[in-house]
Amino acid sequence: MLQEDVGSLVVLGCGYVGTRIARAALAAGRTVRVCSRSTGRLQPLGAEGAEVKFVDASQPKSFITALNGTTGATVLYSIPPITTLPPGHAMRAALQAAYGADATCFIYFSSCGLYGDSPDDDNWVDEDTPITPDPSMKGVESDEAEVDKCTFGMRTVMLRLAPVYGPGRGVRERIKKGQYRILDEGQHVTSRIHVDDVAKIVFAAEDRAPNKMKVLVGDDEPVTQGEYAKWLAARMGVAVPPFRLMYEPGKARTAHRNRRIRNARLKELLGITLTYPTFREGEAAIEAELGETPADHTGSS
Repeated sequence: MLQEDVGSLVVLGCGYVGTRIARAALAAGRTVRVCSRSTGRLQPLGAEGAEVKFVDASQPKSFITALNGTTGATVLYSIPPITTLPPGHAMRAALQAAYGADATCFIYFSSCGLYGDSPDDDNWVDEDTPITPDPSMKGVESDEAEVDKCTFGMRTVMLRLAPVYGPGRGVRERIKKGQYRILDEGQHVTSRIHVDDVAKIVFAAEDRAPNKMKVLVGDDEPVTQGEYAKWLAARMGVAVPPFRLMYEPGKARTAHRNRRIRNARLKELLGITLTYPTFREGEAAIEAELGETPADHTGSS
């Protein structure tokens, strides 16, 4: 439950996850500002009471404009690394702008992709696991480094997100579109997090996360890709998605990043219980929201 004295929320880079969080904050009666390069697609949020502002992270001065007029806000940064600027430059500008606007908390959506793309299905990943050097994740590393060294007078929090799923996003949607493939024999382990649990975690973090908190965000039950896909196909009443090999002749290796994430520190530091601790509860909630009736009730919550 959000406290009544929680201040305003500013979402820098308001996409799928940010929109869901913004709506939850608006429903709690908070002042919400949503910022993006494409302000047109944010107009529905504007109609619901959010302030809509333009921000382009490749133009660092736009962070100042985006945050102008706010005070004591929580700033949620959900923007991929900007490759047209020096590493970490956009993040540094956002932190400076947030400090200049007297923000109280700065939350960065980082990625569990920092742990590499080599399957390691038997081992758990937690905050003590070393990250794996990976050229494709250098931008995320640089942005994290900027948050790490930030000494401005506001709390900073880094959430290394597992893949986020929810209504309109995730394996269910990819199966509907015929775009999903099970890798190898389906033995690789995946973690995920429901979008509404991400919102719950953000609100808990701004309320009570210690300064410099850096945690992995995933649900309670990592499972193999095959188990998840087969269960979901049965619920949807469709054929099990086809398989593909990680190494196929003449094709680039298929990356696999979603491994066994341990979320103990997340729950310990924030004192929360996930609303959707496994994919089963999460998918049942998606069905209810979308008005879809499961074809197979086996394993339903």
